Amino acid sequence: MTKKRKPLNNDDNLAKQFVYGEPITPLFKQNKPQEVEPPPKETTIRLTVDLAESMHRKLSILAARTGKKKAEIIRMLLDEALQDVED
Repeated sequence: MTKKRKPLNNDDNLAKQFVYGEPITPLFKQNKPQEVEPPPKETTIRLTVDLAESMHRKLSILAARTGKKKAEIIRMLLDEALQDVED
């Protein structure tokens, strides 16, 4: 003898949608997020730099410890070094 399937509760909308293909009625009305225009990006230029192997190793260790990318660290250092330079 097979067991009868337990009936779905009226509150279980997700199960109804899965079993019967009925759409879920949202519990609350969602407002569309306002589209915010991102600030215009400055164009980037690629720069290739030769580093000593020991310096590259230290940079890699710093990146691993801080969880930042090597490029982020180099950009931060360059920003700091170039603060006094006027455009």
